[in-house]
Amino acid sequence: MTGTRRKRLEQPREVVLQAAMDAIAEHGLARLTMAGLGKRIGISGGHVAYYFGSKEQLLVETLRWSEQGFAERRRALLGATEVPRAERLAGYIDLYLPDERADPRWTLWLEVWTRSLADPDVSAASAEIEGPWVADLRAMIAPHPDPDGYVLRLHALLDGLATRIVIGAPGPSRAEMVRQATEFAVREAGVAPAVEPVAEPGADPRTNHTDR
Repeated sequence: MTGTRRKRLEQPREVVLQAAMDAIAEHGLARLTMAGLGKRIGISGGHVAYYFGSKEQLLVETLRWSEQGFAERRRALLGATEVPRAERLAGYIDLYLPDERADPRWTLWLEVWTRSLADPDVSAASAEIEGPWVADLRAMIAPHPDPDGYVLRLHALLDGLATRIVIGAPGPSRAEMVRQATEFAVREAGVAPAVEPVAEPGADPRTNHTDR
């Protein structure tokens, strides 16, 4: 198959994935159907099924596509070695957590996890999608004596906080959750906490960093 032909086949798939995210953002998952999604972009439900096969696969591939959009921002955090590690961990946590109640990305995560109970393929796919987050966090805290334990503890905390945010549970604000999670992450990593710099008159505060 030529590159041109492959590109023509992949483009409608991207359109469907974006439409699925838009539909989830507007109406949640309850009203997301193959037929409804097809109608939204002017194709038949059969064409949607052709690209994804099942609703489970549509949800998994939409989540995978959504998470790919975070990879570049996450890698930028990882590569910003001039920034104190505490600040990079705070950035990772802020990127990981949902923005608000009914966040479409995290609505998808909850649905995929739920469907994992009955479908081992969905369970395996969700672990694969999470993999780059795990790998980048491990790299960010290296060298750490127990990177697996660190990732397990921090992701367990973040997943719990994310669930509270996305369902709109009463309690602390998102900003407070980020602060608390960052304190935990920094303490567990054994690095110096981020300190707001006191700038000298006329100095650029961006150049004043804590120890890494």
